[in-house]
Amino acid sequence: MRLVACNFFFLLWMSCGNGQAQGLFDFGSEALSQFSRGKAEQDSGNFKEAISWYKKAIKTDPSHFHSYHNIGYIYGSKGFHEQAVKWYKGAIKANPKFVDSLSNLGASYIELGKNDLALGALKEAHRIDPESFHVASNYASALSAAGDSDGAKRILEKFKNHEISSELHPLMRAKQHESRGEFEEAIKVYKSSIRANPSDLSAYSSLGSLLIKMKKLDDAETILKEATKIDGADYLIHLNLGYVYLQKENSKSAQKFCETAVKMNSNSALGWSNLGLALIRQGKKDQAKMAWERALSIDPGNQQIRKNLQVLGSTDDE
Repeated sequence: MRLVACNFFFLLWMSCGNGQAQGLFDFGSEALSQFSRGKAEQDSGNFKEAISWYKKAIKTDPSHFHSYHNIGYIYGSKGFHEQAVKWYKGAIKANPKFVDSLSNLGASYIELGKNDLALGALKEAHRIDPESFHVASNYASALSAAGDSDGAKRILEKFKNHEISSELHPLMRAKQHESRGEFEEAIKVYKSSIRANPSDLSAYSSLGSLLIKMKKLDDAETILKEATKIDGADYLIHLNLGYVYLQKENSKSAQKFCETAVKMNSNSALGWSNLGLALIRQGKKDQAKMAWERALSIDPGNQQIRKNLQVLGSTDDE
């Protein structure tokens, strides 16, 4: 069962270019203005207002794929990947060759444990733009998750001498180091980013996930607990902290943080699945069953959850 959300590259669309006039009124320019207002609100951390403006841009111009994309990015960056998928699909429907949305769609599918769908999206993104390091990194992650480590190495081979620009945002620099397996360097950059901006939840979340990947559970616990004290800590922080406690066999603490995660995002199959695991380890079979049934209702194709329920049912019969 996939328990922890990993880190992938999620690309934010910065500018949508020149709108084109349609008839008497310049609808393209109006949508561009609404998009720009949404981007300004997003940059200020006003995400609800940003989404509202992006939706206005879409209403003005239903083909405004940049607005779909940025709504998806907001949801995805907060860990709400089910919602993110919907908006990325909207962007791709409007522009099937928009690589940023294809790449982000693949990354969100990986976070949701839907690796077959992730591979499809990322293969297409890589076909359209084989020179993109961001796309290649996400594609390699999907291949690795599918057990094709050789394929992942081939995808990244051409980028082995790829220079990581010091002008990149620290978080992106760290993610690039991480994608190349330079974990200690990534940790340094994540920590530097946190020192520069102690309220940067993305840096905490990314560092926590990397430490989990490296099996440094005590360090991950420290970082993620610190993140929970910051205003706006999202469900992904709590979900990953719950996973840390599952790994440390502290089921009560795991239950506490998994419950917080599903309260914040009730559509997280992963959150309900992990909660079920925390409950069953405490002998709370009825509660575990309800949690896993909720997880399965969200993700009907998840065979691991289905097996958990079957095993639970067979123990009830004994």
